[in-house]
Amino acid sequence: MSASRTAERSEERLDAATPVAPAVWAAVVLTLFWLAAALGCLRQWGSRDPWARLDLYSGGFLVLGAIAGMVQATTFFRSAVRSRAVAAEALGLNYDPGVLLVVVLTEPGKIAVLLDYAHWHLVPALEQPALQRLGLVLGAAGTGLLVWADRWLARHFATDAATATLMTRGPYGLIRHPRYASFLVLGFAYPLVFASILGWPLWLLLLAAIVHRIRREEAHMHELFGAAYDRYTSETARLVPGVY
Repeated sequence: MSASRTAERSEERLDAATPVAPAVWAAVVLTLFWLAAALGCLRQWGSRDPWARLDLYSGGFLVLGAIAGMVQATTFFRSAVRSRAVAAEALGLNYDPGVLLVVVLTEPGKIAVLLDYAHWHLVPALEQPALQRLGLVLGAAGTGLLVWADRWLARHFATDAATATLMTRGPYGLIRHPRYASFLVLGFAYPLVFASILGWPLWLLLLAAIVHRIRREEAHMHELFGAAYDRYTSETARLVPGVY
């Protein structure tokens, strides 16, 4: 066996041996850290009623976020990090590495929305119970769609054989990008629940990033699956059936 082939085999073994458990635990810890940070933003420090802003709407949305984060960590992420190659494909780093920059840029915006709700109150008129209820309902719908999509993605990336096939079942039989649709629904619900004007520019940034991501991903999927993917795109919408 040549030295180059031996090196390739060693790299394949190293790639296959990427530890899953530490990565999953890291995702769980990040979810818990985000929940703790959100509670810290909502707390009325020095007040006799420190949790006055942890109400049905804000608390309910945080619970939904914690559920979504835990499910992502223990289903989709668990399958996605079983090797470096699978992780690059599952997270889209092969065709859209700039997604990491979007994640970094949006996190401070999410914190600002929480601070606005708890402390700043930039536009008090936005705090309407009817709008907050709508936001909570949308949050529940977005979380449900995300959990559904992630469970199917976990199956898809669990084995090399499954990853090599085009997924067209479950939520992917209805639309081509249910996970991105769930992100948009959750992003739209966020400023409604937390009554913050700061959430709307954040949602527009998310929308632009997802449209860009979809273009990159669909070009990549066409390269992988060719005519089969073309047939699939002719039968399904990207995000909203009959609209887009």
